[in-house]
Amino acid sequence: MINRFLDNYRYLLFCLGFIGIILTFSSCDLNKFYDESLSLENDEWPKDRAMVFSVKIQDTLDSYSFFINVRNNTSYQYNNICFFLTTEFPGGGMSRDTIDCKLAAKNGEWLGKGSGRYRDNRIPIRNNIRFPRQGTYILSLNQAMREDVLMGISEAGIRLEKEDKN
Repeated sequence: MINRFLDNYRYLLFCLGFIGIILTFSSCDLNKFYDESLSLENDEWPKDRAMVFSVKIQDTLDSYSFFINVRNNTSYQYNNICFFLTTEFPGGGMSRDTIDCKLAAKNGEWLGKGSGRYRDNRIPIRNNIRFPRQGTYILSLNQAMREDVLMGISEAGIRLEKEDKN
C-alpha cells in the first residue's frame, strides 16, 4: 500500500514538474512579434546574397524593439560584423542603414550564447520603432565586411518584439 502511494506521489511530482517546464518555456517569448533567421550554406556569406524578410504590419500605433540575430562559428576571424539593412516600405520608398554588431569582447571572448563550435547572438539595434504605414515591409540584410565571401557566419536574421504600452 505504501509503495503504491509513493509511486503515485512520484508520478504526480513528475507530471507537475513537466507541466512547469512546458509553461516556463512557452511563456518566455510573450513579446515576440517576428523572429526569423536564415541559414547560410557551409557557413559562407557571399557579399551579393541578401537575407530577405517580409514583415506584415497591421497596427501603426504599436512600437517595437528591433534585434539582429547572428549565429557564428568559433573560427570566425573578426570580433564584429557589419550589415547593410535595406527597408522597402509598403506603397514605395526605401531606406538603407549600416549596422555594426559586436560578436566578441576585446579579449577575444565570444559574446553570444552557446558552447562548442557555434555562438548565438541577439543584438539590440533600436527601441521604440513605429512603422508609419500598414502593409508588408521587406527587410534585407547583406554582409558589409568587404569580403567577397564572409566565412564563419551560419545564420542571420531579424527579430521584432512588441513593447509594452505602459
